[in-house]
Amino acid sequence: MAEVDSPVEVGFAEFIARLMSEVFDSVVTSQVDQEQRYAEMYAAASLSEEEYGRQHVSDEDVAAELADLFPPHPDERERESAVYPGAPYHPPGVDRSEDPPLYEVLGLRLEEDDLKKKEDRLVLGQSAVNKVHGKVRSLLAARHLAVVKQLLSRGLPRVVVDSGRVNGKLTFHLTTSQGSTTGETGGTGLAATDIRAATAGVLPKFGSRSVFTLPRARILPGVKVLVKQADDRSPQSSQVKANVYGEVEITFKTVT
Repeated sequence: MAEVDSPVEVGFAEFIARLMSEVFDSVVTSQVDQEQRYAEMYAAASLSEEEYGRQHVSDEDVAAELADLFPPHPDERERESAVYPGAPYHPPGVDRSEDPPLYEVLGLRLEEDDLKKKEDRLVLGQSAVNKVHGKVRSLLAARHLAVVKQLLSRGLPRVVVDSGRVNGKLTFHLTTSQGSTTGETGGTGLAATDIRAATAGVLPKFGSRSVFTLPRARILPGVKVLVKQADDRSPQSSQVKANVYGEVEITFKTVT
């Protein structure tokens, strides 16, 4: 199995800033993408069926539609459809119907120049195939264009981000200016003397009992909080060198 690189540790402030920046970029990008799609649909609705077919109906779409309308004969399974240069063609007559049924399905009538003779039978020429492809493309264009115009007449929906919430599972590390993480074996970390110094004056003693009073917010010099995305593929264990394993939840809303 290939090794997957783990996300690097970043400062907590940098992590929050990057997270909010990416959320903002995502919201703006989605709005821009929607506006571009709206503009494309309005532009497409103003096209004629012929022009719409040239711009928005691909050759793959035509080939797929031909395979559905005129499936190949049982003895020609290697063919995508029954319409190709040299394909057998039986014009409509008294004793049998047209095969393939081009007029019945597409309303297309072939001319004599569109047909060729091969071994005393009629086959489709290139001009006949081109006419069939053009007719199928026009029908697909008319179908798609009708859907676009119907959507525009109803009014296009808009997805607007009003509010949201971002949750992330993280591991939190406290590091000193020397770059060592507290709790790691051999690291300098925050010693007990540092904690006592930080809480000096807020733990007055009365006899053998201590009365704990919440101190004002203090900033320990040389201490930084680093965060790293938690690995959900494996359970967190005592082997993970982290001070805290938890989640961060950020709730936001957009204002325009």
